[in-house]
Amino acid sequence: MNKNFTYMVLASFCIGTIGVLVKLIGNDIPIMTVNFFRVFIGLLFLLVTVPFIDKTWYKIKKKDILEFFIIGFFFAASLSIYNTAMTLAPIQNVVLLNGIYPFIVFISACLILKEKITKTKMFTLGVAFLGIIIINPFQVGGYMWGNILALASAIFYGLQITLMRRTEKHHSIGSVIWFLLFASLILSPFPFIYGLGTFSISWFYLLLLGIISTGLGYLLYNLALEKIEAENAAMTAIIVATITAITLAVLIIKETLNPRTIIGGSLLILAAIYLLTHQKKTK
Repeated sequence: MNKNFTYMVLASFCIGTIGVLVKLIGNDIPIMTVNFFRVFIGLLFLLVTVPFIDKTWYKIKKKDILEFFIIGFFFAASLSIYNTAMTLAPIQNVVLLNGIYPFIVFISACLILKEKITKTKMFTLGVAFLGIIIINPFQVGGYMWGNILALASAIFYGLQITLMRRTEKHHSIGSVIWFLLFASLILSPFPFIYGLGTFSISWFYLLLLGIISTGLGYLLYNLALEKIEAENAAMTAIIVATITAITLAVLIIKETLNPRTIIGGSLLILAAIYLLTHQKKTK
């Protein structure tokens, strides 16, 4: 296993801890306050560590500021909606439904970037929709709103990736700092609106959410992207982060696996991996 692939696996593991940490925080801290501090703590972690790796991270052009702000908005939206979905639905539902984001990239790239539609892409899209039908996320009652938010998070994340591709920006660690900075500014009013909640062990879990799930996760992810192609990185992240999230949910918070969700989600994830493989071949 080479160094960069190790970085990717570790990054995916970090990302996979999001769900269980949000669940452990519970209702002690308002979720919108959690969303802000997750981004802000992650930003502080990167500001401390990145200068040792990239001494020119802060050098950007004035024309990039608006672009970074827009991507930061989508960053804040996808991250916040994903966290909120975790409070309303089982972790397995959220991580598996979020696996639809490569198809959002495919659809938006066809509409915005005028990329070619192939039979393989349409086939994988059909399999993904079959997986969603099996999960049945829109069933009234139960976890419907959490499932809907999980899909909404995937939509915002897919649009974020498409916008980055549109401007031909690489997912560099320096740019991530700017995304987190603008995301923090966008989310900064919420602690004043919703309050800080109860000072308990939940703040320790929130600290882990900001440092491990966000700061360290993005640091390792971008170190991996120096040598690993984006499609390979996305496939690794989808597989490892999903398995990590569901395993931690079962072991730590004793979440019960739903066969329908696992079967439908597995179809969705397999279709996403096949789509990413196809995109790599057609480059």
